[in-house]
Amino acid sequence: MSHPYKSFWHETAKFKNTAKDKNIFENKEFDILIIGGGLSGLNTAYLLMNKGFKIGIIDASELGYGASGYTTAKMSVQHNLIYDYLIRNYNLDTAIDYYMANLEGISLYKDIINEHKIDCDFASDDSILYTSDKNKIYDLKSEYEAYKRLNMDCELRENFQLPFPIEAGLILKNQYRFNPLKYLFKIADILIDNNIQIYENIRAIDIISDNKPYDIITDKGHIYADKIIVSSHYPFDRTLGAFFLKLSAEKSYVIACKTNVKKFTGMYLSIDKNVRSLRYHKHDNQDILLVGGCNHKVGTGDSNEESTCYKDLEDYLIKNFSKFEIVSKWSTQDCMTYDKLPYIGTIDKKHEDIYVSTGYNKWGMTTSAAAANIISNSILHKSVSYNNIFSPNRHISMNLNSVKEFGESGGNILIGFVKRFLIYSKEELSALENCSGIIINHKLAKLGVYLDDNETFHCIKPICTHLGCEVKFNNAEKTWDCRCHGSRFDIYGNIIQGPATIPLKYYSVKKEDLLNE
Repeated sequence: MSHPYKSFWHETAKFKNTAKDKNIFENKEFDILIIGGGLSGLNTAYLLMNKGFKIGIIDASELGYGASGYTTAKMSVQHNLIYDYLIRNYNLDTAIDYYMANLEGISLYKDIINEHKIDCDFASDDSILYTSDKNKIYDLKSEYEAYKRLNMDCELRENFQLPFPIEAGLILKNQYRFNPLKYLFKIADILIDNNIQIYENIRAIDIISDNKPYDIITDKGHIYADKIIVSSHYPFDRTLGAFFLKLSAEKSYVIACKTNVKKFTGMYLSIDKNVRSLRYHKHDNQDILLVGGCNHKVGTGDSNEESTCYKDLEDYLIKNFSKFEIVSKWSTQDCMTYDKLPYIGTIDKKHEDIYVSTGYNKWGMTTSAAAANIISNSILHKSVSYNNIFSPNRHISMNLNSVKEFGESGGNILIGFVKRFLIYSKEELSALENCSGIIINHKLAKLGVYLDDNETFHCIKPICTHLGCEVKFNNAEKTWDCRCHGSRFDIYGNIIQGPATIPLKYYSVKKEDLLNE
């Protein structure tokens, strides 16, 4: 499968699958099947390795081209303004459980990296929440008070050595950063050496859960397993867990660049309306600046939304970092929950041997390891002290934040459904520029039309195969994106990102037929 864009991590780490039967797939049987070869899936497999289970891992693409390969790779328990929120809307014990689960996640990384001497640019760094808005200082102070109640090593102060002024920053000391794909690929090698098979480019389509072993239907055949762990970012099954009602998809953008501004220490995240994430990464003795931000719901705005976001980040660099040279740029999608807590555990009460980990709310580096701890402990019948707060079957706290998020997401989905019934004009087709796409009505049906550099039209049915919302063209990345649940497709209708499991229908339509009808 070809990937429309790569991150800085793809340029700095490579993987070759050496599994013995990676291409032999028909009717495989496992004790445990892990669906998703990202950090969640591989960390979980590592903890279950050599425990008497026959384990298989499948991934819909090559390893590293899911969410784990498109991140700023901050390994921190400072997850935006989370702890004051948890104390106010739940209780202190919930905040403690959340903190400890993620702290143990970091400890897992440290143990694995040290034991196997993994060269993944792992380094200690402070994590800082900051604001440039005086009105937001109160929020930082409230979070600071929450930190103190949790005995976190923190400091709230005003003065920072940054190339731009800020009002205040909340420092959480002794956090970490790393290269996620260098780590991921080494873990994959370790798993393969311990007889765990990893199958790439195998997309799970459905789970037949009536009897055991469960029957997992994929685009390459059937797999049978007694236990299933779904770590596929956004759960692909439309019935189990009803996650299409529990999650929304949010997009953000990152630019990696070289700059002549003096390097600062620390990993920064703003709590302002215009979110900015900042950190340096050392590669080949060069300091690479990672700047992220411009968050929005997937598929909203016009087709140039993504281009505008990249330009917004570039303008920010011009203003604050003088001369810079872009090394790479990429976007990422995050599964967001309405109550700010991830879903980790058994998928529902009827299927205690099907596990899920999703909804990391932009904090997948630490939460993926926390999920690995929780799920592996459950399978090994060890104590699972945090499962209740992360349970996929929990009742969502209907506080002001969750009501607001649910309303915005519901409205976004409604628009996605309504749009499929709109009538589009063909007048814009003759003015369509190369490497651009639009939706038109053609012979009583809709077509998503992309014009390539060779004056060839590539047409798709512009209705997402997940739940039927209309997709829209992403002009910056040349993809068709669904605003409802975040599925993405290339110009030929192939799936780039789920939860969709079936490609869009592709049409071969002659240019003259479209223009002259």
